[in-house]
Amino acid sequence: MRRHGGWTSARLLGVVAGCFALAFTGCVAVPTSGPVERHSPAAQQADSGVEIAPVPPAQNATPGLIVEGFLHAMATYQEGYSVARQFLTPAAGEQWRPETGVEIYAGGYPPQVSESGVVLTAPLVGRLDGQGTFTPASTQYHHDFGLMRDADGQWRISQPPRGLLISQSLFSSTWVRADVCFWDATGTVLVPDPRFVQKGTLGMAASVRALLVGPSLANRAAYRAPLDPQLEIASVTLGANGVVAVDLTGDVDRVTVEARRKLTAELVWSLASLEGVAGVRVRGNDALWEVGGSAGTVTTADFAQGAPTPQTTSDQVFVVRGGALQRLAWSSPQSEPQPVGPELNRLGAIAARADALEVAAVTDGGTRVRGVAVREGAARVMLSGRGLASVHYTRQGELLVVVDGVRNTPLRMLRDGREVVVDAAGLPGGRIRALAMAPDGVRVALVVEGQGGAVLGVAAITRSAEQIGFVGWRELSGASWAPASQPPIDVGWSSPADLLVLLGGDATPHVVRVDSEGAMATDVGPTDSVAKAQLAVGADSRAALRGSDGQTWRFVDEFTWEPWLPKVQQVSLP
Repeated sequence: MRRHGGWTSARLLGVVAGCFALAFTGCVAVPTSGPVERHSPAAQQADSGVEIAPVPPAQNATPGLIVEGFLHAMATYQEGYSVARQFLTPAAGEQWRPETGVEIYAGGYPPQVSESGVVLTAPLVGRLDGQGTFTPASTQYHHDFGLMRDADGQWRISQPPRGLLISQSLFSSTWVRADVCFWDATGTVLVPDPRFVQKGTLGMAASVRALLVGPSLANRAAYRAPLDPQLEIASVTLGANGVVAVDLTGDVDRVTVEARRKLTAELVWSLASLEGVAGVRVRGNDALWEVGGSAGTVTTADFAQGAPTPQTTSDQVFVVRGGALQRLAWSSPQSEPQPVGPELNRLGAIAARADALEVAAVTDGGTRVRGVAVREGAARVMLSGRGLASVHYTRQGELLVVVDGVRNTPLRMLRDGREVVVDAAGLPGGRIRALAMAPDGVRVALVVEGQGGAVLGVAAITRSAEQIGFVGWRELSGASWAPASQPPIDVGWSSPADLLVLLGGDATPHVVRVDSEGAMATDVGPTDSVAKAQLAVGADSRAALRGSDGQTWRFVDEFTWEPWLPKVQQVSLP
């Protein structure tokens, strides 16, 4: 797999990725059925590729051809969608608002032409709102285009959809995901806010404009505030050396030196997610911003401290075997695990801190959380209570504890040894079956069990001195990659904007790699029928499975999981 700036590529199985830019602000990728394709969500194609120019309606075109032409014209961005409007009656053209959003339907369902009109009936696989936010869908779409003749006797559409209506097959040819990065609210770490953009410089401009407009509304409280003053794009060009020249205009003189540095970091990390981008040069009102790098050119290395993934990771693996805490090196899978710390009473779930110097463990039948100092071998009580179920370190050094069976207290948190208030009102009600912190420490993925079954979703964390909260909860379940018959069991982050999800149910349990928007998925196995109980994922994309019988497997590549340690009760990868 290709690695670029810490972001990992993936192969899509039965998935076509597509998206749409709303006035250069965002777009979407949609899961569908189809052949195996290779796709990199983190290292996208920066060249212009093949462009599909929309064609105006032909003279005396039939109703079927008018609708087909309209559908094709909607799939390619044009200023004001002037070509697509030519397929509409004058009144419909005035009322049509393509910027309001997108409805995406499954391929293989052409419009049906009859004496009564032209109708499209197809499974709706996703929706895109005006901000470019994708929501999975699984409903049936039905639309009558209302064909009628105009004053010249030509067939035209009088009932267009409210926004855009596009099939996934047209999406797949020219649009890709861009992992637009914003600083978190504290200004210490860059956090992806994924958008989907057109290939080439058009998509680069869309990514830059997204940064200038600001974070998506749902997550805005967890990210830095929109820029003030508001800047605009003069031009975005890609040089032969892979350096993107970003020329900004507006009230540039009001942008402080520190604000320029912060915006440049966002620009280079966002544009670096597009393949072929090696660096960025920023100018404001024709004046070069010299914020680091060489001769004004900056790369992700110039802002490595705030990278979405921590720069250092541990090779250690921590397991519970025979009720004891042990460790070994991932690079030496055949080595014998070594004991860690003192004997702990009724040891349960564990979590290793990113530096592998401390392990938090649920002990005493879920009534204590103890911290084990790996080098010293000493243990201390960190938290007491009832129903303590699992523990999770954040990048910021906090410890988030899942609580089971205690009314109105699904989560507790320790920060600098003190407990802070956790406001979980922004999360769905139910039992938290699994939780995974993103490498940035700002976003969290959860599997929540309620009366309707288990759902998978992602939210962002807001922090204050005495409290944390959650905003922007987005349910990812319900997409074609997560049918109701295969509910999510466990989840982990394989990269800053991608998840590994363990699916169970009646079918053979297996792992799916899915982006944090729920729009793209890859089945990565394994194919055996042993029930899986736990999925452990490290910040450096390492992954391991634990079966209900205690057998573990190490993830090597798609559908390749090699047998590993037996008799394991818990596993944690820093």
